[in-house]
Amino acid sequence: MVEPEMAFCDLEGNMNLAEEIIKYMTAYAMDQCTEDLELFAKFVDKGLMSTLEGVASSDFVRLPYTDAVELLKKSGKNFEYEVAFGKDLQTEHERHLAEHHFKKPVIVYNYPKTIKPFYMRLNSDNETVAAMDVLVPKVGEIIGGSQREERFDILASRMDEMSMPKDEYWWYLDSRRYGTVEHSGFGLGFDRFIMFVTGVKNIRDVIPFPRTPNKIEF
Repeated sequence: MVEPEMAFCDLEGNMNLAEEIIKYMTAYAMDQCTEDLELFAKFVDKGLMSTLEGVASSDFVRLPYTDAVELLKKSGKNFEYEVAFGKDLQTEHERHLAEHHFKKPVIVYNYPKTIKPFYMRLNSDNETVAAMDVLVPKVGEIIGGSQREERFDILASRMDEMSMPKDEYWWYLDSRRYGTVEHSGFGLGFDRFIMFVTGVKNIRDVIPFPRTPNKIEF
């Protein structure tokens, strides 16, 4: 993961940086690794270069989660996983939005609080949080992030809602107890970016080291 953390940055600033970093990395790969990408375009994904050019030059769509759910419901497509408010978007939903509906990258934001961690900033509707995911064609989600909750009382209340043991998170609460600033961050899945930029369809073919569940020792 590539994980920037930005002080003095709200959700909009977070989305701006996420868009900029994807565009920059895509354009850099096209400029510096042209021969390699042409090889992948020849043998792996014949539409690769047009996909990359589209991402590097596009203005990303910004779409509230509620609107994304409605678009998916009205798409007429028979998805494997149910589309409904309060359910997370699956890869098939994300790829439909980016590849078929908009045909460009999409940033979905303001997700329901019930499907997101306690530290994401609660919106004024008390139902959603300032979270965002960047979706790109052929992959789906490539970045996930949020504005963090800087208000101590609301943070503590969210922990109570989720039945979290505050005594075990005293150190996190202390980071807000004496005041803080608005701040945001996101994680970019680097393996997913390699998938996207090469056109390789299976993430297992691009990860540098094998991963197996429940085998982490440290």
